[in-house]
Amino acid sequence: MSEGAAIINKQHDSIAVGNKYNFVFNVDINVINHLGVGLYSSTPAALTELVANAWDADAEKVTIKISPDSKSIVIEDDGHGMDVEGIRKKFLRVGYSRRDNGVRTSESGNRRVMGRKGIGKLSMFALADQVKVTSQRSGGEIVSFEINVPELKKSIEKGQSIELKEVEGVPFVKGQGTRIELRDVLTGLKTTEAYLRLKLARRFSVIDGKHNFSILLNGEHIKKEDRGFYNYIQFLWAFDSATKSDIENISPKIASVKNENTGMDEKCIQTLDGVFDYNGIQLNVTGYIASVEEPKNLGAKDESANMISIFANGRVFAEDVLAEFNSAKYYKNYLVGEIHADFLDDDEIDRATASREAIKKDDPKFRELLNFLTKNLSDIGDVWDDWRIEMGLSKSIPANAAVVEWLSTLKDARDRKLAHKLVTSIQNASIHPDEEKNSKAKKFLYRGAIIAFEKLKLKNQLEKLSEISDVLSPEFSAVFSSLSDIEEAAYSEITKQRLEIIRKFRDIANDATKLERVAQEYLFNNLWLLDPSWDRISGTEEMEKTLTRELKEVDDSSTGARLDITFRKNSGRHIVVELKRPRKTDLKSMALYEQARKYNIAINAYYKKHYSGVPVPPKDIYLLVSQVPADFTDDDLESYAKQNAKIITYEQLINNAFNAYQAYLDVHSSLSSVEEVFRKIDAC
Repeated sequence: MSEGAAIINKQHDSIAVGNKYNFVFNVDINVINHLGVGLYSSTPAALTELVANAWDADAEKVTIKISPDSKSIVIEDDGHGMDVEGIRKKFLRVGYSRRDNGVRTSESGNRRVMGRKGIGKLSMFALADQVKVTSQRSGGEIVSFEINVPELKKSIEKGQSIELKEVEGVPFVKGQGTRIELRDVLTGLKTTEAYLRLKLARRFSVIDGKHNFSILLNGEHIKKEDRGFYNYIQFLWAFDSATKSDIENISPKIASVKNENTGMDEKCIQTLDGVFDYNGIQLNVTGYIASVEEPKNLGAKDESANMISIFANGRVFAEDVLAEFNSAKYYKNYLVGEIHADFLDDDEIDRATASREAIKKDDPKFRELLNFLTKNLSDIGDVWDDWRIEMGLSKSIPANAAVVEWLSTLKDARDRKLAHKLVTSIQNASIHPDEEKNSKAKKFLYRGAIIAFEKLKLKNQLEKLSEISDVLSPEFSAVFSSLSDIEEAAYSEITKQRLEIIRKFRDIANDATKLERVAQEYLFNNLWLLDPSWDRISGTEEMEKTLTRELKEVDDSSTGARLDITFRKNSGRHIVVELKRPRKTDLKSMALYEQARKYNIAINAYYKKHYSGVPVPPKDIYLLVSQVPADFTDDDLESYAKQNAKIITYEQLINNAFNAYQAYLDVHSSLSSVEEVFRKIDAC
């Protein structure tokens, strides 16, 4: 068959017309891989480039048809299209940028072009194995060709140019435009209509009906409302009046709070100053930052709108800069924003990263924009707190009834306002994505916050004591009733924690091996857990050295004193504890008695030498053993008593401590007011 004769390509129903124009694609394989597939690895990112090309071609309408069943995507626009020379010199030349040729506007002169790097056309190679491109200038011929992407890559790897198959193209309704047909769309790409509609709606701001530009997906217009969060916007901060009006009109649930001065309800909307200084030049931003009722209103995972996007010339320039703001404040989880900063794309500097998904972080103008936004976000956070407080505990989240009840007990209006702010911040926080764990974490935070607040309130009251002259006055009583409640609740918390630890010791009291290991690692240094009246004495090591000298003076054969632990009771009595290994079961009563007697002698000598004239303080010596010596008799009890000594087993000590703490909890079953709040919080 002669050159130029028609050949039917049954696979794609395209009519081959021979290589009339000898279209040749010359590009390195690394360019295809890194600037095509590597950069545009998601369907929305790739389609964004193709839609942007349509805008630059003065298109008024872009239609996208997706068919997951047939694994195809068709993107068609009604722009000025391309002729043979345009395809050869521009489209098939990777890296061609009209800006490099001094052109910043479209052919009509009415649009600032979105394209910058001349590599957006490679995005189609990230989506499919088969690509068909058809284009037509007004009054010109239809030019169409196909690209087999796998074959293209193989040829390039061999260092060969590949002639593209020229085929017959389908005419355009308006006699001009460009159509890109993607077939054999790659497996694994997310191409559902709902997902693409949402993502494309968030990537272009020129779909608002004011720019003579529309995008249709499967026959339906993509609108701003498709972004999916306007119905949940609760608070709004706008950088210009036009944006304020636009967002207010499509956000039906913007909240209102009462103005303290006028008594009238006002919408939670603020207009911010969008001007900032950059090296003496006044730069201006437009757009908005908004917050929603709950973080889940912004979607989840790759569909989440919890971001602040930077736009320039009508398209997203940096999809999300929210992470750039170094703040762990929870209100960030509620934010969504769209900042228009055309000045980032109005000079010769190319600030976009290769993928056009972000901005180069070291750019001075971009850094100044981030500084400007950081300050505004800080102010927004303060207003956000105030508005949420004015509204009460979040109306969309069930409030903890116990916390509300506690708030009602606060008599001072200023106390209530501060406390309200404190618990609201907890109520509105999203601590864990799991609802059950989130609720549990909030209960823990409520308890800590209430104790902290009550202590702060107490401090403020104590500062007023200097003004109270009558100790029987209600003001004086209020201070100490509050002190009692706080101490009671705090001690109850400590008691519960200690009781749990003692319970674990009791479980292993009869296992000498386990008890010895635990005792060595923990119990020896924390015996205060066993008796709340014991307090550790500092300087034990120095006292041990001194007592060793005293013992050797009393008994030359003595090896000295080893004070395992020394304590002082609340009553002022000294406690000396001699710890014997739990596995040591062959102890003799007389040996233990002699050890206690020597301690007494050494301590008496120590005080007489170092504290002359000061009475020797009363003391108790505990000999802590695994079991009472087999030769211990009733007569020994009297002998030990004369030395203020007592044998006690690990099991006895642990059980005594457990019973003492449990008795406290039993006696105080009528809880203090703050502890009652804690009980109710746990029950909610």
